[in-house]
Amino acid sequence: MTNSEQEFLDGKAVFFQNGSWEYSVLSNKFSDDDLAMIPIYIGAGDESKQGLCTGSEKYWCINKDAGEANIAASLDFLTWCVTSEYGTRALADDMGFVIPYKDAVESNNVFIRQDAANIEAGLKPVTWFFVDMPSEEWKNGVGTALAAYAAEQTDANWKEVEKAFVDGWASEYAKNH
Repeated sequence: MTNSEQEFLDGKAVFFQNGSWEYSVLSNKFSDDDLAMIPIYIGAGDESKQGLCTGSEKYWCINKDAGEANIAASLDFLTWCVTSEYGTRALADDMGFVIPYKDAVESNNVFIRQDAANIEAGLKPVTWFFVDMPSEEWKNGVGTALAAYAAEQTDANWKEVEKAFVDGWASEYAKNH
């Protein structure tokens, strides 16, 4: 990802795949008029009505076994994060997260604004949900195989990507279920 980001920043690449969190890096070099995010179409159903892929593989949790004071403080903090001007600006503008709460201030992030405009126009956002992934190890194995293939695009390296994906999934799923 670092290589493709740098090629994009250097003007050697026309586009690269990433998410709304990339705005803080890109906005240092490009104006909002120079940036756009487009949907990724994969041939699944009627994609002409789909908007951007939004979401995160991360989520917040509070330990039910924590003390009541700590639980209350954590809930207060999370509420502040998604309702205060400072908190929502930090989450949306600095970290590039979509903040879907009605009390959140409007983001300066052009990608988040584009996503909101798409939803308002009736396009359905494509949510992503990584909890179904068998493990971080599987993700790392596929990433390593993809990096090797990107460096040397051979049939043998592509077979390693397929093996990491399919066999790695089966192996990690069996270990964790």
